[in-house]
Amino acid sequence: MKATAFGISVCIFLPTQVFSAALETSNQSIAIFLQPENYAEFSTIFVDANISGNSYRPAANNPSIYAESSTQNFVNHFYLSSMALKLQLDPNWSLGFIYDQPFGTNVGYALDPVATSADNLVNAVHFKLDTNNLTTLVGYQPNQSWNVYTGLSYQSLKTHLNISAQSMGLRVDYIGEIKKDSSTGWLTGMSYQRPEYALQTSLTYRSKIRHKQKFQEKVSTVPDIPLLNLASDQNTNIEIPQSVNLEFQSGITANNLIYASVRWVNWQNFKIVSPLISSVSDTPVPLVDYQTDQWTTTLGLAHILNDKWILMTDIGRDSGNDNPASTLSPSDGFYSFGIGGFYNIQPNLFIASGIKYLKFNKAKIQQDQNGSGSLFGPLSTVNNNDALAYGLKVGYRF
Repeated sequence: MKATAFGISVCIFLPTQVFSAALETSNQSIAIFLQPENYAEFSTIFVDANISGNSYRPAANNPSIYAESSTQNFVNHFYLSSMALKLQLDPNWSLGFIYDQPFGTNVGYALDPVATSADNLVNAVHFKLDTNNLTTLVGYQPNQSWNVYTGLSYQSLKTHLNISAQSMGLRVDYIGEIKKDSSTGWLTGMSYQRPEYALQTSLTYRSKIRHKQKFQEKVSTVPDIPLLNLASDQNTNIEIPQSVNLEFQSGITANNLIYASVRWVNWQNFKIVSPLISSVSDTPVPLVDYQTDQWTTTLGLAHILNDKWILMTDIGRDSGNDNPASTLSPSDGFYSFGIGGFYNIQPNLFIASGIKYLKFNKAKIQQDQNGSGSLFGPLSTVNNNDALAYGLKVGYRF
């Protein structure tokens, strides 16, 4: 089959779930570890999102009366990068390293006050979370078809949250910050392949990763009211969720391949709890949590034009997390469409690029939020939000 000349898994390169449910920015695929022989890769993605809506603003003299104000675009564009190295130590053993940035967000907006207007209330949010992940994999191949692999993931996490609100002439600012923390998790899986048919399938499980770090929190008021000014520096636990990936590709004709993936992430058990706010409440107060788990599916087709070029297209769906509409969760899943091209510069060197369009589903409107990011501003209207993701990848076999 002509498809085998391009190696296994090279077609699954289009920008994947760069803006999916909850805080996920990568599908954590291990397909690059299943490349034949020795292989190195670098990829980068630029995401330009258009996310906005209207937020509730209570009247200064009557908090039960709400007016609407546009949030404008409150998601900054961002870059994501990944690198990988796979070494075939001998016919039976392989070693791999994968670096990526699997979880993160950068949400921010502010409705600035006008000093002469008591009705122009502050409603501002800035939430940033960054992770970096280094996965080390060891694989055993008892024959040409089977590959059993396992490994460890070393992950760093840091986050910063700032929420401001003003009512009745009093402004309250909340700042919460977790300095960089590192922790480890594990993964395991197996793959079956038939190179003569460009057939490959893999099933991978990743464990949750538990971070335990000081959560530095501070509440301050303007004008200053000492009784309301609080501070805390207590430990908190954040568990990056477990996940399962199923990936598949197969040649269907001499010049066409089909590829697909299904991903499950256990977001329902994820929480960022505020020790400070929880200390004055009967129950733990989550700053961030999600209602349901995430399911993401992708289906694509690759067409080989000649020995140099492959064209690809795919469609995808993300289930969302079922949270009510807020500046934390303006959308509830999405549908996507991607196109791209692969150019074989030399037999052992290629470059690929692609673009993916994401159309977000609107989250349900619910003015009275309980949990699920309720400290973030609820949205009274969600706009027709979307995003574009641009991807570039370079791969080298040696």
